[in-house]
Amino acid sequence: MSLMENQERSRENRLLRNVLFTFFVSGAASQSLGSLLPLLRKAHGFSYDFQGLLLSCQSVGNLAAVLLTGFLPAYLGRRKTILITAVWMAAGYLIFTSGLGLPWLLLMACFMTGIARGGNANFSNTMVSTLPGEKATRGFNLLHGAFAVGALLSPLLLVLCTTGGNDGGWQVMTGILFVMSLCQILVYARMPLPEEEVGQRGERKGLDLSFLRVKQFWLGTLILFFYISAEYAITGWLVTYFQDVGVLSADQAQMMNSLLWLVIFLGRMLGAAVTGKISRNRLLVLDGIGFFAFFLLMFFSRSPGPVILGLMGAGLFMATIYPTAFAFGSEYTKGNDLGNSIMILTGSAGGILTPSLVGFVAERAGNIRSGMAVVAVYTGLLLGCILLSIWSVEKEKRKG
Repeated sequence: MSLMENQERSRENRLLRNVLFTFFVSGAASQSLGSLLPLLRKAHGFSYDFQGLLLSCQSVGNLAAVLLTGFLPAYLGRRKTILITAVWMAAGYLIFTSGLGLPWLLLMACFMTGIARGGNANFSNTMVSTLPGEKATRGFNLLHGAFAVGALLSPLLLVLCTTGGNDGGWQVMTGILFVMSLCQILVYARMPLPEEEVGQRGERKGLDLSFLRVKQFWLGTLILFFYISAEYAITGWLVTYFQDVGVLSADQAQMMNSLLWLVIFLGRMLGAAVTGKISRNRLLVLDGIGFFAFFLLMFFSRSPGPVILGLMGAGLFMATIYPTAFAFGSEYTKGNDLGNSIMILTGSAGGILTPSLVGFVAERAGNIRSGMAVVAVYTGLLLGCILLSIWSVEKEKRKG
């Protein structure tokens, strides 16, 4: 291997290590809201409707940031863009840590964390998409595995901080996440970035629109839409659902988000290990079937054992849907900020609608179980979308 190849590999590895850390922080900070909701409801007397609005405000911020970060790098550059969005995670957690219960202020805090989450997602996925071949597919699994580690540790941190009936302990946890968000900003300010290509008229590569004509791009985006709809609703409402239906104790319910993200993390590490050994299309089909079947097991069960088994099975098959679907659709958007932005943007639209829809249905029906039935429908639609996408691509290959 030549010196130049060694240097390039070293640069790629440094880039991956940096985005793994920053996406770990994003997972810890942006996924903790679902676990915080019951404590916020206890402290401030929020309704199901308002809890759904808090989740959806985060999704609105996420969606807005994903859209903006598709265009801003073309004018400000990637580093300034990610710094402008990442700072809002720290601002949001500063508000949470203050303990102020003003509804409009908490809605703004959730919106801020959503802005940071969207900026982190677009930046990190774009950076990994610049890696070559199977290294990119493996990188997507590692990236979202790092996100899962953060997501599974934050509920554990919350349980630790609130042990012994310490009602204000959740503010200690949000204070720790505030400090972690500051560390994330520091890494973004110092990490080496790939060179941004500039065209003959000074246009950056992010303004290339050729991907819009590629069917595979839109099919991957459609899969992401249904997956993110289901994931956001599950992670946002899981603790509330288990506590309110009474199938698990309050303490057990708080642990379920960590269990889910632990299984997702293990599944993504397994996905990184089998990259190149199992075809991407086959993996997506298996994931869709497994997710649908195990979620139904969790939803219809009435005792702790089957419920926990269903949750773990759902998490295992959820693990590789997002990174595999993103790799499926992003083959024609490598290093393209705008292309990756539109893919995440369209996919994340469901993250705004579904959590609020679950809360709306639960409030009108008078029980959270009716709201979670909406998620069961989405898992079925996800499976149908995967099957349609694979069939369509295989049909095109046979014609070719």
